[in-house]
This record gives sequence, C-alpha cells and structure tokens, in this order.
Amino acid sequence: MRVICGKEELSKGMQTVYFAASSKSILPILLNFLLETEDGKIKLSSTDLEIIVKCYIKGEILEEGSITIPTKKFSDIIKELSLENEINIRSNETNNQINITSGKSKFNLMGIPKNEYPATLDFPNENNFTIKREIFVSILKKTIFAVSKDSQRYVLNGVCFVLEQDILKIIATDGRRLAYTTTNEIKGIKLQTKIKAIVPTKAIIHILKLLSSDIKTENIKIGITRNQIALEMEDITIISTLIEGIFPSYEQVIPKTSEISVRLNVKDTLSAVKQVALLVVDKISLDRPPAVKFHFNSNVLKISASTAGVGSGEVEVEVDYKAEPVEISFNPNFIKEVLQNIDEESIIFGFKNSLNPATIIPEKDKNYICVVMPMRA
Repeated sequence: MRVICGKEELSKGMQTVYFAASSKSILPILLNFLLETEDGKIKLSSTDLEIIVKCYIKGEILEEGSITIPTKKFSDIIKELSLENEINIRSNETNNQINITSGKSKFNLMGIPKNEYPATLDFPNENNFTIKREIFVSILKKTIFAVSKDSQRYVLNGVCFVLEQDILKIIATDGRRLAYTTTNEIKGIKLQTKIKAIVPTKAIIHILKLLSSDIKTENIKIGITRNQIALEMEDITIISTLIEGIFPSYEQVIPKTSEISVRLNVKDTLSAVKQVALLVVDKISLDRPPAVKFHFNSNVLKISASTAGVGSGEVEVEVDYKAEPVEISFNPNFIKEVLQNIDEESIIFGFKNSLNPATIIPEKDKNYICVVMPMRA
C-alpha cells in the first residue's frame, strides 16, 4: 500500500479514531489502528472491542492495500511533521514495515497484518432514524451528567435510549437523581415494538466530542440493534456495544404532581448554590455527602451551607412563595449540574416536603425533567 495525505487531513482522521484505540491491552493488535484503501478512499479504523470508530480521509492512493499501525507512535510522529509537506505512507506486505516520509523527515514503524485485526462491523439496516445534530447534542448534554460512576451498578453506567413510534426518550440516573428528556424531532423510523438500549458513557462522551468538533453535518443517522448502536455523520461511523441488563423503571421515579411549585431564576439560583458550596467539604464519607440547604419562607429562598471547622454561608434569592416555611437539603453538585444544562431563564422547582424527591423543569421546555432526591439533615 502507498498513499499520500496532507498533515491536516491525516491529523483530523487520527483524532477521530484515537479515542477508540486501546492504550492498554493484553492484545497487542488493539494498540494499533487499521489503515486501508477502500473503494478509492483512504479509511482509518480503530476498536477496543467495545467501540468501533471508522472514518474516511482525503488523499491520493498510489497502491491499494492495508496495514495496522501503532496508534500512539504514529499519532505522535504526525503531530511533529510540518504542515508544508505532504505525508507519504508506504507499507511492505512482506515484512509489515511502514515507511513514513515528509520533506526531509523519514520514519519506520512495525505494523501487523489486517487479517489479525478484529472485524469491524457495518452500519445496521434495521431501526434507523435521523435527528438534527443540535437537538441530539442538546439532549445528550442534558442527561449524561446523571449517569452513575459506580462500576458495580453497571446498568446505570450509561444513557438509556427509548424508541417508541416516532419519539426518542433519553434517560440517565445514578439512583439519587434522574435526568429525562424526550423529542419527536426524529425522522425515518418505523417500529413494530418499543426499543430500549443502554449506551455506555464512554461512547456518549466520544460522540459528544466529535459532534462538538468542526464537522459540518446537520443530520445524524442512528441505527439500533439488539446489542449495538451505530451513528453515521459525514464520513465518520461509530458503533458501540450496548450495556446488557434492565434499566430501572424511570416512570415510577418521576413524581406525577407537586404540592408546591416555585418559579426560580436559573442564573440567580446557580450563583447562590456555587457560592455556598465553597463552604462544603468534599472529602466526606459517602453516607454523609456534602449538602446545601434550601429554606423557603415568605417570598425568600435562603440557600446556605456550613461545615464544622470551616465556616458557613448564606445567599438570599427572591421568589414568589406563600406557603408554610420548609427546608430541604441537597447535594450541591446535583443542583449545579442540572442548572448548568438549562438554557432558559427560569425553572419550576416542585416538591412535596423535605423527604420526597424534588423536580426541576424548565419553564418553557416541558420535555425536560430532572428529579433530585433530598438529603436528610
């Protein structure tokens, strides 16, 4: 194989596939990415056996072929090469040596034949739909922060996709908070039955990273099978295995009604929580995590925190509240992460009492709901 690429184009391709390549593996082949020619195009692929990333880059093909190349070494070399010179890559099928030349720079790396590389799957033909890029990015950001980081609760270590007719629901929870959003802005789907898929956090992070880059695609094609999810955008395809297991019944967690509903300004409330959280000590045992208190009184919300040996703080926020005084304690990080992902001016904060879960809903977007469990004082 022999191909010629520009540094910018090759670097872009390497950034795309680098994430899925294993940095540590008992299988040496997984430390490599696959470089090959396919249908007159240059194709890069990588996998860690859980995620597969494939992309096509522009370049000139002088000889067809394929080879796997050490990902980190190759990426490091490309970073140091000049933008002014094209990069010539040649592989020798006899000894699996890769020659890299650019201007006066020359490098040799040892590769591994393609036939030893794990098979990379194609985009599925079933359960496909399309969704606008900005909508997909928004709903992922509004939910991923609530995913559990406890590896022992593996079914909560991902974001749950629910497809029902022409509606996509996205849910994440760690058992103490839940983020739920839904959209009907999907096209091309025809389902006989409801589909549930738990997508690993690692895959969601890489998807968001790619969608936040300079790719120009407006629509994303998504396909879901029994054990995989695939996304296609421009010349990039991501395929991820799904988490096996039964996701909790999120419908039962979301309170149907709230006895008290208070309109809160997002900016003011977020600022107040951030301020008093400075007095909270993070290094506390899990059975007594850090807390801030929400004290509702006549037209005033006092948000406060105190830590023995550190100090205390309190910030007042004006609210329209006429009911009996009530005090509720929350993990400040849970409140901050919700408010940071709401792009509206106001939320509706709903609750029953200091022991039952509270709901946070944007004033205008009723398709987004967050549920936060209070903490016992």
